[in-house]
Amino acid sequence: MKIFRFSCTLLAAISSPAWAVCSATNCPDVIVQLLYPSTDGKAYVKIDASLTPLNCTPLAGGYLSLIRSDQNSDWIYATLLTAVAANGGKLANVRIVEGSAGCIIAYVWQRPL
Repeated sequence: MKIFRFSCTLLAAISSPAWAVCSATNCPDVIVQLLYPSTDGKAYVKIDASLTPLNCTPLAGGYLSLIRSDQNSDWIYATLLTAVAANGGKLANVRIVEGSAGCIIAYVWQRPL
């Protein structure tokens, strides 16, 4: 019986999802929980990681931001949208602009599906 309990505990630990851990500059292996394009020229992004370690000031509610007028923002948004639509929201990395208000996204990348 002890072996059975140990085996069940071990399997539960192995199959539990890994939690993303951000550093000062980026968040690896995250899941996009919400992608919200707004009429104010920004898109708001919520991920499954704590934003506390990031060297930026997140928006209220823990959102990252993508500014439409920034260079390559359409490519970044397309990658975010692809992650949400085709890959369960999984992204390999989200990099922010250090010191930015609103934790502006500098770039993202994802692994092949």
